[in-house]
Amino acid sequence: MAVTPISELREYAEGMEVELPGFVEEKPIVVKLRRPSMLLLAQEGVIPNPLLSAASELFRSGKTGEKAGIKDMGEIFRVIARAALVSPSYDELEEAGLTLTDSQLLYIYNYSQTGVDALRRFREKQESASLSGDR
Repeated sequence: MAVTPISELREYAEGMEVELPGFVEEKPIVVKLRRPSMLLLAQEGVIPNPLLSAASELFRSGKTGEKAGIKDMGEIFRVIARAALVSPSYDELEEAGLTLTDSQLLYIYNYSQTGVDALRRFREKQESASLSGDR
């Protein structure tokens, strides 16, 4: 097994193109995302202290306990999206007057924690749920 060259590691760290649900149905958007570390974000103070408990629970189990409300979840997802979005950046979206949808934030969070394969499974679940709901 060969050591991965630093140039290749840098390329991976620049992120990859990921398809997210669009702002309108059936018009997905493609963004470039990287996978930030929730632990480093917390250590660097990017995740505010009041959210650390909710972020810790979300990191460990993939869901938050009763103490963490939807407001906390939303804030954690925004922190992750801000750290994960490479192009366009979170700031560029805000400057354009765009607010990410709940689905987009959830996709970004899922990608940041588990990578692109989890998005495929998540997308398949959503599609099957929407198809069964149409009947």
